[in-house]
Amino acid sequence: MAWNSIIGQLRAKRIVRTAISSGRVPNAWLFTGPEGVGKDAIAIEVAKALRCERLGQNAEPCGTCHGCLTVAELQNPNVQFVFALPSGKGEDTRSDSPMLKLSDNEIALIREEVAKKARDPYHNISIPRAQQIKISSIRQIKRDVALSTAELGTRIVIISEAHQMRSEAANAFLKTLEEPSPKTVLILTTSYPERLLSTIVSRCQEVRFDLLNDEELVLAFQERNTADATTAALTAKLAGGSYSKGVELLQGDLRQVRFDIVSFLRGALKRSPVAAHREIERVTSTGDRTHLERVLGLLALWLRDAYALRLTGNESIIVNQDQLDDIKSFNDKFASAPTELMIGHVERSIKAIRRNVQPPLVLTVLAMQLADACFLPQEGHGSSLVIP
Repeated sequence: MAWNSIIGQLRAKRIVRTAISSGRVPNAWLFTGPEGVGKDAIAIEVAKALRCERLGQNAEPCGTCHGCLTVAELQNPNVQFVFALPSGKGEDTRSDSPMLKLSDNEIALIREEVAKKARDPYHNISIPRAQQIKISSIRQIKRDVALSTAELGTRIVIISEAHQMRSEAANAFLKTLEEPSPKTVLILTTSYPERLLSTIVSRCQEVRFDLLNDEELVLAFQERNTADATTAALTAKLAGGSYSKGVELLQGDLRQVRFDIVSFLRGALKRSPVAAHREIERVTSTGDRTHLERVLGLLALWLRDAYALRLTGNESIIVNQDQLDDIKSFNDKFASAPTELMIGHVERSIKAIRRNVQPPLVLTVLAMQLADACFLPQEGHGSSLVIP
């Protein structure tokens, strides 16, 4: 069942399926919402439904006809999937071909990324130096829309992350919106609608997409990524409602990182500068701020588990089930530690990392704050040091 392959998004699916079933598909849709929640996935399903030769009830594509199969492979001649591309060396912006002057390696990578997108519509296409949707891609859309279609039926154009159109490309696209062609459906997807021209937004029918909930994500991670129950639950907590962000976590060394945060906490609570410095060096060795944010997010979640267990005594609500012994040991040794305050220190450290404060400084201050919170609760719960 094609629509069942979309994770959650019941409201968005209902809107588009009703429009297709009733024959009232707008000339232009704008799918907005956070990254990794299924905007492109639903856009591709819309294209599949509009090109299906045996469309079922409630706009259900058959999944087996030529139209369905070629759309699923992103190879249908009447479906264009447009995304940011790198600029070729010495490329003339007046060129009619978006692929002109790209190297063979770049073209091969683009094809590989499109193939990955076809296999997994939640895949984020990633191509070096691809920072904008070219005006030549927009001119190609205008040219193709003006021509008679290669096959009977509707032509669909999907512009992924449409906010990556710069002003020249956006203004060129606006002309296509202002002069809609019959039997053409334009679908723009974006995580940043505020970066689009207001005149483009006003000419599209917007469909807002929601963050995915933990239950939807856990099920998806288990069924699609063969994650075990503990890993799926933990990843859902860290994914922030985004399936694609969760997949990135699963593909990394999540298990090792989870045990690293326990080592960092132990190093901090030893109140040994040498032990703390060793753990700080290890945690910050990659220089990747996004990775460090995730490490600190895991630490905050670990401390929340400790707080929840202390408060309720219910082991079944703990996310880090495989670290239950460590959590119990922490609660036994630091029974009066202000865990809520410690979580607050971690969350402020995450904000400091996002403000580009030096990671070693952030973690040094955090280690002191966590130690003071555990050992000096009667003296104000924590170090007076603050992160600049």
